[in-house]
Amino acid sequence: MSSVLLNDVRSERLVQDTLQLVSIPSPTGDTREVASLYERLLQEVGCKVERFELIKNNPTLVATYGGELPGKTIIFNGHMDTVTLAHEPASLRDGRIYGRGACDMKGSLACILEVLRVLRDNEVKLHGRIIIIANSLHESPGGRGEDLIALAERLKLKADIAIVMEGATTECTVAQFGSATFQITISREGEPSHQLYTPPHTAHPIHVASEIIQLLQSLNIELEKDYVEDIGYASYFIGSVHSGQFYNQHPKKAEIVGVRRYSPQTTFAEVEKEFRTNLDRIANEHGVEITLDLEKVRDGYRLDKSNPAIEVLVQAIQEVRGISVPLVGKKLVTDAGIIANDFGTPALCHGPDQRSAHGDVEYVEIKELELATKVYLEFIALYMKE
Repeated sequence: MSSVLLNDVRSERLVQDTLQLVSIPSPTGDTREVASLYERLLQEVGCKVERFELIKNNPTLVATYGGELPGKTIIFNGHMDTVTLAHEPASLRDGRIYGRGACDMKGSLACILEVLRVLRDNEVKLHGRIIIIANSLHESPGGRGEDLIALAERLKLKADIAIVMEGATTECTVAQFGSATFQITISREGEPSHQLYTPPHTAHPIHVASEIIQLLQSLNIELEKDYVEDIGYASYFIGSVHSGQFYNQHPKKAEIVGVRRYSPQTTFAEVEKEFRTNLDRIANEHGVEITLDLEKVRDGYRLDKSNPAIEVLVQAIQEVRGISVPLVGKKLVTDAGIIANDFGTPALCHGPDQRSAHGDVEYVEIKELELATKVYLEFIALYMKE
């Protein structure tokens, strides 16, 4: 297989597929309609497709292409769901496709369709096979990879390498932090009461919340003493604090909401244990109840830098984009963590520029779709070369 196939990438097909996919709303929680469309498109380009609904209303598609000749197996992964933010209908203008999911990440799903069309139209016989996994429960808080984890348990699918089609455009991701959201609720006995009619020494949830906030800040200071290679520093981040309804009413509850980002070497169980130990101590000191709702988003992972697929991806990006990309770690969350940890398959990331993801206005550059498609084609050509 030669990289001259890059000249056969057709932007009009990329545009058509992306617009079709973006035109179907698929907020996390129900992706049945867009999954049906994508299933049909995968079949049309020559894939054998299995459709699973391991989580109700959230299909997971597993499509296989090639396999006639022995060789390596590459997984390409993308999610079909989008964040639940409203958006104007899908549209095409000024070299961009606009709409919810355009860059995050229905454009990427269109890219791998175009890859397969080019291979099919040129009658390329792969030395190995390509597997496309399209999942539905990615965007937290509504989705935390539940369908992808269930698929890993169901299929026991193995591959030589996986490319998650988002999260990196001008670098090569070799590690990611784990992430967990938290909601801390502080509750005292009794009901909300007037400040002046509240018994002396009654626990004040806001005061307790302030102590927890100071605790998390002190833990951040400790975490900043331990640099995590390629990524940076683990952290506790508070995004919301709420308590009280009126200026002189003694509240009954207070809530703190945020995210804990942790290193690939740290387990979710360790994160939870540290959290609960500290909160139990504060609860005992103040005579209040403190509950912790800690939910894992994804565990972190680290790729062995000696894995030959890294060099191949770096070379493919160099050939297509004309840039030399660094090896980096990321704090953001992709499904590469699930593929690495639950599937046991080393995972890399590359996709179209997604800086408008989760924005009020989301779009993908048509040029970016073309470049990502060509990177995937070049990667396949180099990685599956005998």
